Amino acid sequence: MDLLDTLRGRRSVRAFRDEPISRQLLEQVLLDASHAPSAINMQPWEVHMVVGEERKRLSRRLLRAFGERSLTCAPASTRPLADKFMARARECADLMGPLIQQMGYDFKGYVNEGSLGFYGAPAVALLFLDDSFGPERMTDIGLFAGYLILAAAGHGLASCPIGLVKAYEDEIKDHLNIPESKILLLAVALGFPDPTAAVNEFKSPRVGPQEFVRWVD
Repeated sequence: MDLLDTLRGRRSVRAFRDEPISRQLLEQVLLDASHAPSAINMQPWEVHMVVGEERKRLSRRLLRAFGERSLTCAPASTRPLADKFMARARECADLMGPLIQQMGYDFKGYVNEGSLGFYGAPAVALLFLDDSFGPERMTDIGLFAGYLILAAAGHGLASCPIGLVKAYEDEIKDHLNIPESKILLLAVALGFPDPTAAVNEFKSPRVGPQEFVRWVD
């Protein structure tokens, strides 16, 4: 697949088929993603790839925690966000909501419980950073996540980055026996899209450079 076609056509998938991915394919995706740039080539990313029945057990643990704590998807902000950002979030919800309702689900319930269930994906990559690094190196994890998503698409896999997992970091570390010194930043669900799920028709709209670029001549 052409790189620019992949960039332009990629979408986050929120309903996956219950079809396993071979270890060989996942290893190739990770190998390709490892070409992401990083400061001084330190390559600080650490990945816990959870697959098959263990992925399902992890989801059950997280959904129990959700029932107890009800921590939901929300913008991560330290102060009120500018109207333009909230308008984009509302537009996304307004466009996706009817598709989810068409499937017989409530929007908030589907997004929150779906995130913790990894939307049924057979594999999920949990991206960690060792706490010996400063927060600046989170940028490297973001670069790796972008390469991972594109590498997956290049190998015929769909994906969905999931941030809600951060709110349940303690449960994930306990369940997978991950040291406290590791910082969870993001999950990326990986698998084959369910073609019958209406939600997979959704592709979020994008603003053009005129909205986010200041030219300095």
